[in-house]
Amino acid sequence: MKLSISVDSASNIRESSLCAVALAAAIKQLEDLGMDTIAEHESELTAYALENLSKVPRLKIFGDIDPQNGHNRLGVIPMEIEGYPHFLVAAVLGYEFGIGVRSGCFCAHPYILHLLQLEPHEAEVVRTNILTGDRSDMPGLLRASFGLYNTLEDIDALVEALSRIVKTEYIGEYVQDRTTGEYTPKGWHPNYEDYFNLSGV
Repeated sequence: MKLSISVDSASNIRESSLCAVALAAAIKQLEDLGMDTIAEHESELTAYALENLSKVPRLKIFGDIDPQNGHNRLGVIPMEIEGYPHFLVAAVLGYEFGIGVRSGCFCAHPYILHLLQLEPHEAEVVRTNILTGDRSDMPGLLRASFGLYNTLEDIDALVEALSRIVKTEYIGEYVQDRTTGEYTPKGWHPNYEDYFNLSGV
């Protein structure tokens, strides 16, 4: 009996093998660093962030805000700036400051609506709008998450950027795509071919 593997199957096997090698390398790196060291680093970043984000006007942090409890929570900080759409803040952070955060409901819509204290009829309006393809007023939060590679300086940069956004000290004029809710700078059209080969060759 002769074994035959199609080109697609061979490609899938190769990609799976590469993923397995990458996963093994990542696990080894974590073991070399030690999970206690990683947890300590995350706790330090979280405590520092909670202490310094509290200085940003109109910023509300959800969850335990006590820096002394940084070791009891994950390095994930959900927040909002009162009066600013979460999608807009995320866009400005990304486009103008090179800071990536999550924005929206984080695949936890009922919980986020609860945190934001939306009344049932308000939540129904949100659902109806989403179903009709309009996410322009979709409630949500920002979420900063810390990893092994983050530093205290990264948090300083986030605090500075948020402080400047609150003061409207950003340069872009942003337009919203109502179907996604997301903002982009007016007139911004990236030329991906300057950075990536899109020919498939």
